[in-house]
Amino acid sequence: MLGFVKGAEFMLLFQLFIEFFMIGLFGFGGGYAMIPLIEQAVRQHDWMSHQQFTDIIAIAGSAPGPIATNSAIFIGYQTAGVGGAIIAAGSNLLPSLLIVILLIQLIARHAHTQGLSYSLYGVHPVVTALIFYAGIRMGIQNDLFSKSADYPQYLIMSFAVILLFKKVSPVWVIGLSGILGIVIYGF
Repeated sequence: MLGFVKGAEFMLLFQLFIEFFMIGLFGFGGGYAMIPLIEQAVRQHDWMSHQQFTDIIAIAGSAPGPIATNSAIFIGYQTAGVGGAIIAAGSNLLPSLLIVILLIQLIARHAHTQGLSYSLYGVHPVVTALIFYAGIRMGIQNDLFSKSADYPQYLIMSFAVILLFKKVSPVWVIGLSGILGIVIYGF
């Protein structure tokens, strides 16, 4: 396969591999906590515009599967086609696979030690902060906290938050919010 890849294409695929491998390696807390890392890589390499990135995150969040993997697939495809999608998704998943294999062995040996428990107590608040940070940044970038934001945006956001606290599936919340957007803005 690599024999058919030209130098510039190889470098792009290599960049995708390295960036998404590092995101998968250091992106503790799940997909939403990885969004700031993904955004940083996209901006650093100028792979797409801010609006394209925001659209991809919205689509990746509403599609089945983990948002980080979905984002990797979309960004990889947008950047380097099918090969880019495969490389980005695979490299994003590889660290998790390797870490889980190592953690299974580590936890089996040290499951009853206080050090393991204490380290997890230190990680939990950081994961929450990363998810909170991603939400605030996306709100700022989508003008939800500016004077140009309109009342219906706050209505849709409030509706979504209420449904999520009522434990309505995020799939339903996204679908209903999309329908609400059509009703409010489409008519």
